[in-house]
Amino acid sequence: MFTQHLGELLAVVGTIDPQTCANSEKFTDVVDMSKYDQVIAIACYGDMASETITFRAVTCDSGGSTPVALKAPTALGASASANDNTQQIIVVRSADLNANAESDRYVKFGLVTGGASGGPASVLVLGVPHQGVASASDLSTVAEIKY
Repeated sequence: MFTQHLGELLAVVGTIDPQTCANSEKFTDVVDMSKYDQVIAIACYGDMASETITFRAVTCDSGGSTPVALKAPTALGASASANDNTQQIIVVRSADLNANAESDRYVKFGLVTGGASGGPASVLVLGVPHQGVASASDLSTVAEIKY
């Protein structure tokens, strides 16, 4: 039985705020994995156009440059309705990264569609800190945590 609030175990560490995502890849905030045991990224799709959807995790440098593919679920095929109101999830553990290279210490998550129409989407990244209370690690854009 947990004695902590779930909000103390999981920190909001990255987002793609709700917006129309199309053929120009959008990325979340960069996450420093030296601070987290693992992170989970959840992509949520609304009424999407009949276009492929690719969601992926990449390693990068601290500024988010030089992205290198890390892992991705199967891209969703173009469909007029099958992708609407669905989600995809990627979990990245610290052990998934090459700790010898500084560029492999950082991850971010990207979302892109195969056409110019796209649709409404967002990504929420939650992290499990190595130590301490998660709420202290939350993004500065988190307006409030209510227990």
